Amino acid sequence: MTVRAAWLQPTGQTREDTRLTLAALLTPSGQSPDETPLRSRAGIVPGGFVLTDTSPMQCTIGTGRAIVQGKDTAQGAYLVAVTAPETFTIEDGDPQYDRIDLIELAVVDDAYDRTGTTEAVIRLVKGAPDATPTVPQSPAGSTLPLYTVRVPKGTSAGTGGIAWKTGAVTTQHWPAVALGGIMPTSGYRGAYTGQYRDAASLFQRWDGTNWVSYPKAIGGIAPSGALATGSYTGQYRDNAGALQRWDGTAWQYAEGKSKILFSASQTVSQSVPANAWTTLTLQGADIDDGSGWNGSTTYTVPRTGWWRVSGHVVWANDAQTGMRGARIVVNGVGIPRATWLTPAGNGAVVVGGQALIKLTAGNAVTLSGYQTHTAAVRTLGGSGYACNLSAEWIKS
Repeated sequence: MTVRAAWLQPTGQTREDTRLTLAALLTPSGQSPDETPLRSRAGIVPGGFVLTDTSPMQCTIGTGRAIVQGKDTAQGAYLVAVTAPETFTIEDGDPQYDRIDLIELAVVDDAYDRTGTTEAVIRLVKGAPDATPTVPQSPAGSTLPLYTVRVPKGTSAGTGGIAWKTGAVTTQHWPAVALGGIMPTSGYRGAYTGQYRDAASLFQRWDGTNWVSYPKAIGGIAPSGALATGSYTGQYRDNAGALQRWDGTAWQYAEGKSKILFSASQTVSQSVPANAWTTLTLQGADIDDGSGWNGSTTYTVPRTGWWRVSGHVVWANDAQTGMRGARIVVNGVGIPRATWLTPAGNGAVVVGGQALIKLTAGNAVTLSGYQTHTAAVRTLGGSGYACNLSAEWIKS
């Protein structure tokens, strides 16, 4: 009979009929379209089969439930429950070589395995000592690996036993859930379009070919460090205290938001020679949100975009002849539209202004002074006067 039903016929329902039909409640699995409709994903119900060490050479496997898919697709899936812990004693290590032992859940069905035995067991399979030991082959039956245990040469209770908590045990099992459930794992091919999984806390859907991640933090602001790449256009994130928006290709700082990031002032007068643009030293940082100020002359731009950069130089009344100037300099090059000159006068002279400048993160911004008197002229710093350089980010 090729069409089977559970609990339909008054007599004659086989164990195989029951396994195959009840598997309709399990998640499909298989490496080919032909296999998938009748094979079920093997695995344990999350939380079961916990390994606990009880002595140097002994461990206990806790209770749990599992699905063991038969080797032959027509066998169907065996639903297994372990209702009491199972204890295993590991044999002492070989004198010369390490070995790897295997702890597995097995269903031995004589109708298929021809062993004369029909049972479900958790069993310990001893590996072969070798210079490069490998996991042993499973004996007869349909199996689900639970753990491997590395047994170093010479290991015994007298030498301290198995390093249960420090690397000897490797988990081999994986989770399984009912049909439609969200699988808490990754590293496997989807079985049907619309299947879901939780892969390292990322919600994913199988589209028939690939696992597709759902957007993270939909409608909210993703916390700092959570997203290197945006999941959808219009997503926002907190980037070390600054709000950014994903434009579909890159993170951009939120448009229309201005923030004064930097201002530094001169508190000590400085002598400036004639006829040479001279970088001014500014001793006091008024504000430096982006931590770009080097403490003396240079502001390193922390954010790409349009900036409103302001600079002014206050000149002492050392002489009344010649011109006095101020200039914003980027990467050693003066900005023409941010260059200001005015004649000297009878008293302190303030010269400067502001300009919108497109800057790139990493650009070096300085303030320079210039004068054309025949000798050096001082700037004014302190005593109610101060040269100043400030920068305000406007938009990307």
